[in-house]
Amino acid sequence: MSGSNQPSPQQIQANNLAIRALLLEQSQDMEQSVFSGTFVPAQQSVINVTPRNVGVLKGFLVEVVATFQNTGTGAATLTPFGAANIISNFTFTDLDSYQRINTPGWHLNLLNSAKEGAPFGSAFLGTSNDNPFGFGNNTNLFAATGTLAPGNVAPTTGSIKMLYWVPLAYSGKDLRGAIYLGVVNATANLQLTLNPQPGVTAGDNTLAVYSGANTSVTMTGITVNVYQRYLDQLPKYQQGPAAGTAILPPLDMITQYRLGSTSLTGISAGQDFNIPFSNFQEFTSLAVIYDQNGTRNPGTDINYFALTAANTLQFFKYSPDVQALKHRLRFKADLPAGMYLFDFRNDPISTNQSGNIQLTLNPITAAAGANVLAGFESFALTQTVLSAQALPSS
Repeated sequence: MSGSNQPSPQQIQANNLAIRALLLEQSQDMEQSVFSGTFVPAQQSVINVTPRNVGVLKGFLVEVVATFQNTGTGAATLTPFGAANIISNFTFTDLDSYQRINTPGWHLNLLNSAKEGAPFGSAFLGTSNDNPFGFGNNTNLFAATGTLAPGNVAPTTGSIKMLYWVPLAYSGKDLRGAIYLGVVNATANLQLTLNPQPGVTAGDNTLAVYSGANTSVTMTGITVNVYQRYLDQLPKYQQGPAAGTAILPPLDMITQYRLGSTSLTGISAGQDFNIPFSNFQEFTSLAVIYDQNGTRNPGTDINYFALTAANTLQFFKYSPDVQALKHRLRFKADLPAGMYLFDFRNDPISTNQSGNIQLTLNPITAAAGANVLAGFESFALTQTVLSAQALPSS
């Protein structure tokens, strides 16, 4: 203990981990439906979900089933990011009006997949495997109509079923970012924005669901089910001034797990293009889509990627093929062409320690209107002064 009787950072961290372990051991994992509805996107494009004010919130499972119609003279086909683009943006605002999540569906789906080490929710065992137990792809957990035929005479329809995990805590066991909702004087909000342009006829289809010349695709309806995952039956202090209140890990509760995105332009062939990381955060990943006005290549339009601090210290510099290998090692598959995930989970980037940091993309080609879609995953503290609670005495 220091001379001022203040706990050291190591003691604060150890205390937080001990309380987290107690909370996970003694509380009850719950997953309950908190919202269900069917909507016509042309009449309501934004859906607001109010969480149930109970327990420690870990996140939401969002299940959507959307119907589409093509009334054009051409066939519409599913885009590479198609199903993930049904919801164009997820926003979560916490009890203190902090916006912890503000990111598109493609980014959320990529992060869900990165944490699982495989495409999120996918089944890999097929009918040719040698197990005698019937394992395989036997359910329509994820489903999509791949092509909407020309529908100028009679409109053709299709449907897509998609699931998203919206995390507030980093994981089921790592509660950084979790939110205590056992309050009566404040509300949080999860907002889902339905894709305002689900079909495109020409040009950039990166953020569309369907595309094709001479098509006219609309989202005619959508059913949304939201399930809230939280910890209930929390351990409580039995004595002292805090008697009767929940025992919560202090660092986890003042940490925000943040997902954000941006679009950057002004790219020139052969010139370094920097994607900056925000200050005062700890970054665990950066997702990038290099979009040349609708053309997305599998790395053949990029010279190299580099990660630098203050324009001097270079953490890495390598080719797109090296990055593609990293994708295969994590996902056991390639990402869609033009998409890259730079994963820092094993060695997070702290802009508190390293100062100004940027990922550099050096393109071979840069079409007019080229842009970079960037999705950030990070941690940030909601306050800088830590006052740690103590475990209750036995």
